[in-house]
Amino acid sequence: MDWIVISAMAVALAGLCGWLAVLLMRGRAAHHRFEILGEVARASEAAGSLEETLEAICDVLVPEIADFCVIDVIEDDRARRVAVRAAPGAEAEVEHGLRGREPSIPERMLKGDNENSLDPQFIERMSEQELRALAHDDGPDLEFLRGIGVRSAITLALQARGRVKGALTLGVAWSGRRYRRSDAHFAWILSGRVALALDNAGLFADLERAERERAEIAETLQHGLLPPPLPHVPGWSLAAMYRPAGAENEVGGDFYDTFRVPGGWMLVIGDVTGRGAEAASITALARYTLRTAAVLTNDPQVALATLNRALLARGGTALCSVAALVLTEDPEQPVRIAVAGHPPPLLVDGDAVTEVVGSDPVLGAFPDVEWEIEEASFDPGRQLVLVTDGIIEAVGDQGRFGEERLRAELAGATNPAIAVQRLEGALHGFTAGALEDDVAILVLTRSGADRSLTVDSSPTNSPGRAVDEAYEALVGRLFHAFNQRDAVAIVSLCAPEMEFHTVTGSEVGHKVPYRGPDGLREYLDDVERIWESLLITLGTVERQGNCLLASGRVYVRSRELGIRDMPVGWIWNVEDGLFVRGEVFVDPAEALSRFDGAAA
Repeated sequence: MDWIVISAMAVALAGLCGWLAVLLMRGRAAHHRFEILGEVARASEAAGSLEETLEAICDVLVPEIADFCVIDVIEDDRARRVAVRAAPGAEAEVEHGLRGREPSIPERMLKGDNENSLDPQFIERMSEQELRALAHDDGPDLEFLRGIGVRSAITLALQARGRVKGALTLGVAWSGRRYRRSDAHFAWILSGRVALALDNAGLFADLERAERERAEIAETLQHGLLPPPLPHVPGWSLAAMYRPAGAENEVGGDFYDTFRVPGGWMLVIGDVTGRGAEAASITALARYTLRTAAVLTNDPQVALATLNRALLARGGTALCSVAALVLTEDPEQPVRIAVAGHPPPLLVDGDAVTEVVGSDPVLGAFPDVEWEIEEASFDPGRQLVLVTDGIIEAVGDQGRFGEERLRAELAGATNPAIAVQRLEGALHGFTAGALEDDVAILVLTRSGADRSLTVDSSPTNSPGRAVDEAYEALVGRLFHAFNQRDAVAIVSLCAPEMEFHTVTGSEVGHKVPYRGPDGLREYLDDVERIWESLLITLGTVERQGNCLLASGRVYVRSRELGIRDMPVGWIWNVEDGLFVRGEVFVDPAEALSRFDGAAA
């Protein structure tokens, strides 16, 4: 009897141990599945785009609970495969084939329009009949599915915010595993986490896309407002600089513009109230209103009055200061000038810097105002300088930049390029490169008989020098290739030992000249790195032996450095129809002096 009791107790104890072992295994499995859910959540939070998020989730699920995993997104009743992962042991073409394969999502999930849309598709033992139902044809696709060797598969709808937004498919094959009902139940719980990740990533992607679209719109609008390259104005030499405040802005409240009017040209420089988008919108109104009115009337007074009415009609506190000049192509005619609330133009005559005219009320403040039109004559060699108050009001360690410092920097400036360079350099040093307000500078001078002032105007006929059409065409081809960033064409025009000294090199700290084909390619890379736009316009070419003096203009733009638009000089040495040396001079007068010295 004792043996019977002992045996019964042993059997009971064994059964209890077995049951405890089962419970322990189930507990471990449950704990492992909770860990998987946690890893899915962490993967969702760590990833970025929708595709990155879903790929990260696949990395968690394979090979832990599936030999392969695919996630599809449903958009406009169509499925798009977003993420695929196959565990080690699969044939090489399996993951590639799954990634390119059209999804096999049940129609009820795809439509999502009935109460059965969310029911999982669970295939515990994959049969030939079920493979044929999943295949898109009886040929290559069916053979591909057979080749995978699927044993079990689960497809689950991914629902978020009451809509089916995708599907998750898990499968086991080459590992020899098979899914049970408990696995299908866990997969259903898992699908909720994946659906939440899909929804969050989708919202993030929508926000990212919306932000990208807004940025593209803003950039397009800003580019439409950026000052274009200055045109060639016969009889005049011009230089300009523009720097908006703030690293993220390309357009602010300051502007300048140059455009044709009947009988001549109009130049305007202005400053509007406000910052950011509001200032940019007023800038657009000011520029295009002035353009339209000036082109129709050739009268700066009418142009200012038209803009004044437009600003008053806009309402609010939309104010704009403007200085407008009308130039004629007749050198005997004076310049007509109108100033509305703007710093008066300054005349630089050697060391003397004086105001040319006074200033009338700002635009947008009063309905009944008249702006005086004054006339000013100045000879070649004198510079007319227009600035916005951003340079006068600029703040540095020494206080305000101020008008006194402005005039001191301009004293002795011999041409527009020098005037702009001096002001830009002085402003940068004074503020340590940190501007609190936009800055625009526009400088002009008459072109006369003095060749030092005509390097961006018409060619001269000085004795002993020639404007050779063949050499002019050669320089033209080089500049055209540069504007196209055509490295092959540039290298083909240069000798293997070509040496090029350029301003861009100093901007990037390139202390030695660019040499040879590799150096020219490096130069183009540096240009692309610094400037968003760099355009050369060729003016004239003079020749003395194998030495060429080219004059023209350079327009450069970058978000960090703003816009510079100035006359520039180049000296080129040519042998056997190839360029062997080149040097850029930001001061055209220096290029001319160097050329004359080499020819002497």
